[in-house]
Amino acid sequence: MAIRKIVTIPDEILNKKTQKIGDIDDDIKNTAQDLIDTVRVADEPEGAGLAAPQIGVSKRICVVRNFFEDPVNPNKVMADDIILINPKITHFSNEKEIDWEGCLSVPDVYGLVERSEKIKVTAKNLDGDKIKIKAEGFFARTIQHEIHHLDGILFTSKVEGKTLSQEQFDEMIEKEYSKQAL
Repeated sequence: MAIRKIVTIPDEILNKKTQKIGDIDDDIKNTAQDLIDTVRVADEPEGAGLAAPQIGVSKRICVVRNFFEDPVNPNKVMADDIILINPKITHFSNEKEIDWEGCLSVPDVYGLVERSEKIKVTAKNLDGDKIKIKAEGFFARTIQHEIHHLDGILFTSKVEGKTLSQEQFDEMIEKEYSKQAL
């Protein structure tokens, strides 16, 4: 459909809980395609997911990207784009993980956020069928991040410690890779 402009802070739509979706009509299907089109072109940084408020739509729908290694070319990363309508996390694991997060709606800011390592999610797909997903690791982190968007919660409210600018984050990553190379 269309690549949409990503809404950034301080836009108020990012702090509001979204409306539950009833009928999956053409408008919802178009929003889903816009989410997919928009997240696919996000490359600085690469988008791992995108929620409807991030494109100015206060509806309970998001896209999450499940990244995996290309079975033909192990040096290439591919992604399945999964639309979640009215998603709900039904189980959080007791195991937690703290890792770096950023957000397309909070440009050039990174912070450490604690998330459950494994989750179970129920949602509807674009056909209106109920789907269940078991997710772990980065995919689980992405789903939790996007559902927080649907609840009007930004990752910055969950950051442990200080946030880093893009420049500070890049410098930290560079230092880590330099240590590993030695």
